[in-house]
Amino acid sequence: MASQLSAVTRQVGPVAVGLGVLGLASFAFLSVSGRALGPAELAPLGTLWVLINALGPALFQPLEQEVGRAVAERAAHGHGARPVFLRACALAGGLVVVAAVVLFLARRPLADEVFAGQDVLVLALLLGLVGLGAEHLTRGAFAGGGAFPRYGTQLAIDGVLRIGSAAALALIGVATAGWYGLFLGLAPIVAVLLTAGWLGPANQPGPHHSWGELSHAVGWLSVGALASQFVINAAPVAASLLAGAEEQARAGIFISVLVLTRVPLFLFAAIQASFLPGMAALAAAGDDAGFRRRLDLIAGAVTAMGVAGLLVIVAIGPWLVRLVYGSDFVTTRTDLWPLAAASGLFMLASVLAQTLVSIRGYRAPVVGWLAGTAAFLFALLAPLRLEQRVGFAFLAGSAVAALVLVIAMRLRLRAPLTAGSRAPADGEDIPWT
Repeated sequence: MASQLSAVTRQVGPVAVGLGVLGLASFAFLSVSGRALGPAELAPLGTLWVLINALGPALFQPLEQEVGRAVAERAAHGHGARPVFLRACALAGGLVVVAAVVLFLARRPLADEVFAGQDVLVLALLLGLVGLGAEHLTRGAFAGGGAFPRYGTQLAIDGVLRIGSAAALALIGVATAGWYGLFLGLAPIVAVLLTAGWLGPANQPGPHHSWGELSHAVGWLSVGALASQFVINAAPVAASLLAGAEEQARAGIFISVLVLTRVPLFLFAAIQASFLPGMAALAAAGDDAGFRRRLDLIAGAVTAMGVAGLLVIVAIGPWLVRLVYGSDFVTTRTDLWPLAAASGLFMLASVLAQTLVSIRGYRAPVVGWLAGTAAFLFALLAPLRLEQRVGFAFLAGSAVAALVLVIAMRLRLRAPLTAGSRAPADGEDIPWT
């Protein structure tokens, strides 16, 4: 277990530092831009920031996951993964072309209705999608090849470029959102150019990888990603939609405090980036014991993070909310604890989903997240006041997803891992777990 802990620390550390720099820089980018532009001019830039950071992962995160898994699996057998990487690049390029066509056709309404008449922000959105596509592909190669310092460096460079460009523009007195948006879109492209010189096994010749293998994996991963994003992000949307005229202020407070209860999820992101390739490598090597030890270690760490977050919220949650947001943000422990508990269960479900994906169990995560989605929607029918109604729906969705994935994981572990980690033949189906 000590060796597993050491390996996880070496992998998570650089990614955590990079994520920290990127997170702080993103906040600073909006802060500096807001002071330079003012509220009205910041609105379209803020919308661009949200769209880039929502659409990019939605389109390209599944590719990063599959590239990381496949590269790690092939590297464990001493094979290169260039065929996998090139097909993933082609698929990402196709997605970018489709996005470019859609943005071109919709450029006028987008500019007028979303970006306050600033056409250049439509271009900035396209640049941002190109950059995030390239980032996710190269990060998959880095993670699969064990180059986690390079992974973290790319994250940090992206963040430094964001805040550096905003500070420079503010210093010279630029007061229109367009230039800030262009540099926001260019930051990930430059970060890739500065870090993609070493792709390791992803740039080495290897066995053939068919379109069927890639599309099968990415298709299931995309559906699972959409369902999991619903479970984690539906609560604030539901609060806004369900709030009556007299509940708007309460809904605003609820949405604000939801962010606070999800702080452990930001820490979990560093674990998530390196977890899947590491598990795939252990499975490919036939190290069932190491695989189980690594799973126990990560599941235990994530459970501890969730419990710690819940205890903090129960102990000082209402006071912490007022400290962060101000005296007008009044809430209760009864409203807060379901959100904190749901965040912890969501992290546990994510660990199990990633573990199943690492051994080609693509369908079980989809079933788990869809079950969680159904539980969330069903729980919204409960005759409770707004905050508890939505909070318990989030808790139900996360709990059901975690339960389904626990069952799937236990069933899968009854068989040798190598049976699920080998590449399927063309046309061969893979068991749902």
